[in-house]
Amino acid sequence: MNSNYDNSQSSKLAKYVAIQLNNMFREQSIKDDMSRIHPYVDRALQRMQPILEAVKIFQPEGFNKFNSLQYATFLYLLSNEVWADRFDINMADRLFLLNRTLNSLDLFYKVEMPEVFFLSHALGTVLGNVEFGTNLVVFQNVTVGRVGVAVPKLGANVILYPGSCVIGNSIVGNNSVIGAGVIISNMTVPDNTVAINQGGNIRLKERAKEYINLYIRDSRM
Repeated sequence: MNSNYDNSQSSKLAKYVAIQLNNMFREQSIKDDMSRIHPYVDRALQRMQPILEAVKIFQPEGFNKFNSLQYATFLYLLSNEVWADRFDINMADRLFLLNRTLNSLDLFYKVEMPEVFFLSHALGTVLGNVEFGTNLVVFQNVTVGRVGVAVPKLGANVILYPGSCVIGNSIVGNNSVIGAGVIISNMTVPDNTVAINQGGNIRLKERAKEYINLYIRDSRM
C-alpha cells in the first residue's frame, strides 16, 4: 500500500474515526469502536490510493484526513468494507450516518462505486445503488437514483455538475457531461455528449472538448 500509513498510523486513524462515532452515535466505548474499525482501515486506504493518484487536486503520496473531499470518500470506503464482510452491519450503519452528518453526503455502504471516483464538494449529493462507470466526477446537490424499479446506468468518464439529476430508466454514455441543473429522467445521453439546460429545455450537443481531464490525470477507459 502506497499511502504513507503504517500500522501505527492506521491505528491513529481508526481512533480518530472512533472518537467521532462516540461523540455523535455513541454505542459502546471508543476503544471498542476502534477495535471494530481498525481491521478495515488499511483496506479502505488501499482503495483510496487509485483515487489519490487519479484526481488532479490530490497528492498521490498520502491520504489527508483533514481534506474533507478525501475524508468523505474514505468514510464511504470504510463503511463499504465493513458491510462487505457482513459481520458488523451496525458499524456500517453508524459510519454511513457519520459521513452523512459531517459531509452532507448520502452514499450508502451498499452502493458499489467504481475504482476511481471524485466527490468534488459533494454537499447535498445522493448517489443511489446504480451502475457507475470509472472516473466518475460528482459535484454538489447531485442526485442519481432509481424511480421504482427503473435504474439509471452511467458510463465511464462522466461528469455530473452541481444540481444535476440522473433518475429512472436513463443511460448516460461514456465521456459525457451533465450540466448544472440538468435533469435526465428516462432518457439516453449518448457517448461524447454534453447535456445543458437551455431556456428550461434539455439540449444535447456533441462534446467539443475534453472535460474529464480537468479533474482526472489518466482518463483512459
